Amino acid sequence: MKQTRRQQGFTLLEIMIALTIFAVISTLAWQILDGAMCTSSATDASAAKLNQLQRAWNLLERDFFQLQGRAPRNGTGVFRLKNNALEMTTLNGVSGQVQLERVCWRLEGGRLWRDVWPTFDGPANAKPDEVPIVNEVKAVQWRFWQGGWQNAWRDSDTQPDGVELTLTMESGDRWRWVFTTPGELPAEAAKPAEPTAEKPTDVPAETPPDAPAPPETPPAPEAQP
Repeated sequence: MKQTRRQQGFTLLEIMIALTIFAVISTLAWQILDGAMCTSSATDASAAKLNQLQRAWNLLERDFFQLQGRAPRNGTGVFRLKNNALEMTTLNGVSGQVQLERVCWRLEGGRLWRDVWPTFDGPANAKPDEVPIVNEVKAVQWRFWQGGWQNAWRDSDTQPDGVELTLTMESGDRWRWVFTTPGELPAEAAKPAEPTAEKPTDVPAETPPDAPAPPETPPAPEAQP
């Protein structure tokens, strides 16, 4: 009698268990990969925000450190705060030649902008180059130091000794920066020194060689007892 061998294979229950284990492992692997990708995206976004803030601080520090007491000829003033926009004169040496530059820092549309005029003494209706510096800014607050902190600056013909800027981000973070400025030079220091005439010294007149010598004064007689 001939015996036949039965083919052995996986049962349906074993296949279902294997598929369940594979699905669990795949889900765990996907969660780990998705978490890593989300962490990387958050890190990149945070680094981009920090780069924007670092760039804004560098530009502000340079503008205030090189502040110049010179107003353009269109009569906008030396240092002016209008509608929470700060306009001032600084120096620009990017092109290799140091020259005066008119800039304005302002908040518009959730962004901190730095406007730069192409020419310093241009017409009053000239349009500046608008450069966005920081995104997702909710509020901007300025304060000025001149013997004490002031929330407004009304004298556009003078400059403060220090400036404080507080940025409130849409995320709720607040950044407070304080900058020093050259301020106002004293009147004596700003005025050029006038040359003073030297006082002539008395020089004794020379006696000609042929002139007669002056007579000698005879000694006084001695008193006798």
